[in-house]
Order: sequence, then structure tokens, then C-alpha cells
Amino acid sequence: MKGEDFLEKSFREVLKKVSAEKNMNIPQEILNYIAGVMSLYYRGLPLYLIDIVERSPFKKYKAKGDVSLLLVGLFTEWIERTNRPLTERDYINAGRLNYYNAYMYLNINFGSILEEELATLQEFQTGNISHVLMGHMEIFKNISENFEKYAFLLKEYRAENQKTAHMFDLFTEIRQKQLKEFLEEF
Repeated sequence: MKGEDFLEKSFREVLKKVSAEKNMNIPQEILNYIAGVMSLYYRGLPLYLIDIVERSPFKKYKAKGDVSLLLVGLFTEWIERTNRPLTERDYINAGRLNYYNAYMYLNINFGSILEEELATLQEFQTGNISHVLMGHMEIFKNISENFEKYAFLLKEYRAENQKTAHMFDLFTEIRQKQLKEFLEEF
């Protein structure tokens, strides 16, 4: 896609690979959405659902669903720390509920949300906004219904990244060992 964020594209490619390898058959629009969420929150993920400060109910529901998905899928250890008042199941339930609420809010208030979005966009960007909102409505419903599946996708994504990082760590160790042996020869 032209003008696409490199980070989002990278996330999408790996998510697609994991989905294919695990025979998860995740729809492309869901992969695109999750990659966009990962890219958006890459630099500053709110760690608690209470930290989300959106004014619009729609954006609040969406953000709470997004954060729940990322925390359950990528930061399991953080959720499972000792003395935690919330469990992974609580975040799963919150994610499911908030994505469903985003879907319902968008469904019920489509016209007013469309007006809000159009008011914030520049004229050349307005052409396809209703189509985008309709697509997001279905995405929110789908993620709500399949939240655990998509959280599992992120867990598998994380495991894949950890294997790759471990491989590079081993490569570095081998290179350091070879360098040490080389230096000892002199």
C-alpha cells in the first residue's frame, strides 16, 4: 500500500505468516486492523484500561478493546503478575465487551460518527470514510466474537519473535566466541 507505515506493514507480514503457519485462517482485514493497532500503540501502550482518556464513547470502547487485545496477546506475564486485581479472563471479557460496544455504538450512531469523522478530515480524504466505518463495524463484531483466537494469534506472534531473538542471541554468542578464539591465536 502506498504511503504505508513501515512498522504496520512489518507487523502485518509476520501476523499473516503466523496465521498461515498455524492454520488459523485469519481474514486479511483483521490482520490489517491488528497490525494497525500494534503500530499505533507501539510507542505508548496504556497499561491499565482506566488510563484510556477518550471523550467519544465510540473511541473509548475501541481503545479499551485494542488495549485488552494487546495486553492479553503480547503481555501475558504483565497481566499474570502476583497481587493483580484483574486476571487474563477479566481482560478477555473487557476486550470482548468493548469491541462489541464499539460495534453497537457505531451501528446505532453511524450518522453522527460519520459527521464527526468527516469534520476532522481534510476534503481529499473524505471520499471513502463511510465505507471504512462500515468495514470497521464488521471488524469490531468479528473481534468481539473471536477475541481469544486473535489474542492467541498475538501470543504466537510473540513466540515467533522470541525464537528469532534467541537465534540472533546465539549468533552473537558464536561470533563473540569466534572472535575470542581468533584473538587468542595471536
